[in-house]
Amino acid sequence: MINRIVKRIVTSAAATLVALLVVGLGIEIWTRATWNDRRGTPGFFLSDPARIQRLSPGYRGWFGGVPVTINRLGLRDDRDYAIEKSPRTFRILVLGDSVTFGDGSINEHTYPFLLEQRLKAWKPEIDWQVWNAGVPGYNTSQELAHLLDEGPRFQPDLVIVGFFENDFVGNYPVRTPGVAARARSVVLSFLYRHVYSTELYKRLYLQLAWKMSGETSYRQRLVHVAAEEQMTAKRAQIDDLEEQQLTEYATLPDEALASIRCPQTPPLDANILQAIQGEAGWSDWVNAVRRFQRLHRDGVYSVVFFASVVPLECRDPDVFFDGGSAALNAFYMKYLGDGTPAVSIYDAFRRLRPSQMPFASGHALGNANAVKAEVLFRYLRDGVFAQSPRLR
Repeated sequence: MINRIVKRIVTSAAATLVALLVVGLGIEIWTRATWNDRRGTPGFFLSDPARIQRLSPGYRGWFGGVPVTINRLGLRDDRDYAIEKSPRTFRILVLGDSVTFGDGSINEHTYPFLLEQRLKAWKPEIDWQVWNAGVPGYNTSQELAHLLDEGPRFQPDLVIVGFFENDFVGNYPVRTPGVAARARSVVLSFLYRHVYSTELYKRLYLQLAWKMSGETSYRQRLVHVAAEEQMTAKRAQIDDLEEQQLTEYATLPDEALASIRCPQTPPLDANILQAIQGEAGWSDWVNAVRRFQRLHRDGVYSVVFFASVVPLECRDPDVFFDGGSAALNAFYMKYLGDGTPAVSIYDAFRRLRPSQMPFASGHALGNANAVKAEVLFRYLRDGVFAQSPRLR
């Protein structure tokens, strides 16, 4: 009797396993047949035991609708660099998420690349190296783990930590990974490179986790930003797309700012700051920021926080307006600027026209990235670098 039951269990388990394999094979075939290379080709991400995922060195393909190249150091760049620095080299490591990486943007119009061009024009005698270490999907904990992993090898003279509004989500205590985590990472990296449907499973898991986590006013705002970004992903974002170009744009005078109103667009929820602090990863986010600040204070790295926080957009009239966004920006800067230099793009965008700043509140393109680079360049030139005898 017992043997019969065991046999049935084994037979059922084997049949279930075969069925799952057949279904999985079918999904893989369907995924490959319907794959759109312009949305990304497999192997862009590898698994990482400390950072969850990282960019694959040597990758050539598509991501976010544009061709991308990841150099041998795991950076978004068509150029490869030697680790060794000359006496003329000033190396800036820019950490961040998809906003820093330049999701949907051609490489030459990402804000790290544009920052490098401004620095070279300012002091051409310096060998400026601005390394774009942005990784789509990263939060502040992952950016910290990225610096702890690669900082000793990269030896940056300055570390810029890009901040975007979804960086509160999914943070965790950054620790040295164990053997099991490293082994798991090897297996997942193989799947990311060779199994197309892995990305589908990953997306379904993230969507399910998001829905189960509960909705707050803060998450509603992120959903709105994500919806805008999804609109860009559906377009053929290539070099000659109008939004990719750097063009002339208008600047509003200071006296015009006080009179701006946008009654047809609702302000931010009054409870959004409480919602942010209620996020499961809030305390881990604060701890990650504090660790960056400790590295700066102890002289291990020179750290600057760079916040991509844009005012609310009003379509008619074509202006950016407050609507509670100034208080939100001040809230972010209170933490980021506590012990480290920190600058936000907020004030610069208040004087601009949304129609001339493509997708400024999300994955910025063209002019919007040029403004970010200009804000960061001026802050470094007039503030951070003013303290350095070498760069005055």
